[in-house]
Amino acid sequence: MVNIETTPANFGRIAAQTAKQVILQRIREAEREATYKTFADRENEIVSGTVQRIDHATGDVTVGLERGEAILPKIEQIPNERYRVNGRIRAFLVEVHRGTRGPLLKLSRTHKNMLRRLLELEVPEIANGTVEIKSIAREPGQRSKVAVVASQYGIDPVGSCVGMRGVRIQNIVNELNGEKIDVVEWP
Repeated sequence: MVNIETTPANFGRIAAQTAKQVILQRIREAEREATYKTFADRENEIVSGTVQRIDHATGDVTVGLERGEAILPKIEQIPNERYRVNGRIRAFLVEVHRGTRGPLLKLSRTHKNMLRRLLELEVPEIANGTVEIKSIAREPGQRSKVAVVASQYGIDPVGSCVGMRGVRIQNIVNELNGEKIDVVEWP
């Protein structure tokens, strides 16, 4: 087998530039698809990033994630919260859509499942299933109520959520900017 390199007769500067553009376009499309798949798998999870821009006209915040950008709309923000450019933020990834310039990611800080995910991260009994969250009622920025029940006999569901001297629940209160959280036992 003999390899011989040949250049087509009509392969000039314009054809080379066109080929380069097509290859770069395909690479960009593959990167967008990979980013979409990454975030589609993380939908309904908490993501963290840095505030890149604040649109003062609409109030929307653009958050830079590890591989992309997300929008935190004004209606999904906690009312008494203020954001700084380059400040760290954790939010709940609500929706992932395909857009013309890559995936469109929508975040929320007011969604009740954000509180559920924060409790799962902070309380190991909820993460392993010995304590179950039955219901959550939330007024973002004001107060929340969480009803919990133990699936095993002898476990205090409220005590395990609150933690020693309220340490576990205090970490969640700090994350939610001072929102009052009541943990009650499911009847």
